[in-house]
Amino acid sequence: MRRDVKIKALTFSNLYFLCIVFCFLVGLFVSVTPSYSLKTDKVLAVVNNEVIKFPDYQRFVKSIGSVKNKDVVDKDLLKRLIKEKIILHEAIRNGIEASDIEVDKGIEEFKKRNALSQEDFEKALAQDGMNIDSFRKFMKDKIISSRFVSINIYSKVVISDKEIEVFYNANKKDYLIEPEKVELKAIFLRLREGASVTELTDLKLKALKIVSCLKDSDSFERLVKQYSDEPLRSQGGMLGKFTRGILIPPLDDKAFFMKDGEISEPIWVSEGVYILQLINKTNESFKSIEDVKEEIRSYLYDQEKEKLFNDWMKELWERASVKIK
Repeated sequence: MRRDVKIKALTFSNLYFLCIVFCFLVGLFVSVTPSYSLKTDKVLAVVNNEVIKFPDYQRFVKSIGSVKNKDVVDKDLLKRLIKEKIILHEAIRNGIEASDIEVDKGIEEFKKRNALSQEDFEKALAQDGMNIDSFRKFMKDKIISSRFVSINIYSKVVISDKEIEVFYNANKKDYLIEPEKVELKAIFLRLREGASVTELTDLKLKALKIVSCLKDSDSFERLVKQYSDEPLRSQGGMLGKFTRGILIPPLDDKAFFMKDGEISEPIWVSEGVYILQLINKTNESFKSIEDVKEEIRSYLYDQEKEKLFNDWMKELWERASVKIK
């Protein structure tokens, strides 16, 4: 019973494993587009005189394994199948071949990866209406197509260290380890709601007096106890540690441009006035370019590969004879 379940799971969609790179290049993403039902053996397209019928489309969709309803034709998936045919035809026209030894090796690797005996393998094929010969042709076609794509795309994509450096510098924020932080003390003088002009003037004079005392090396802690309103008075003036954007803008704008030990001028906000002291600043840190070089190279490689493939595929499509019914 367990043996039958295992065979059923390893259907034609698993057999597509060895050619997944090729299919990724052709499709990249499966988008949701208009589709239509089809119950007959009607011709869907003709590519360079090769007819694509509905059963061909169903087998293709099953091989992808990502579409629930293979009985409904998705136009994008049909185009994806057509692209595969175009590439295969062009590869054969250019003399690309796959030897029997390569096909045998591909089949054996598949069987080994999935722990399949020859008997299990043949049963899995039979469940999808295939036999050894039809699967060998499938494997051979994919090897030929993949080799042709490799010659025309992979071999032309080269990412230089300079390109990596430019990308790293332009996207350095993506490699942030620790953001810049400031540790602050503050004296806070609260402005009473509805305060008179006289009260406001008195508060300004008090703030300037405090700054003058601090610049004359008076103790910050003593002045906190003498002048600061709560909650900072009971906290000894400790405001806390902050990254950019956490403090209200007037305080944030000032704090991150101060030097260690520096005392700010009075900073006015709607609730009153703050006098800041920068206790410590921790600079932001980033992953080094060496740490992320291969990650960036891989990303740029994929981007360039996709662009080259799309341009190349467009040229192949324009040269091919394609009729979609």
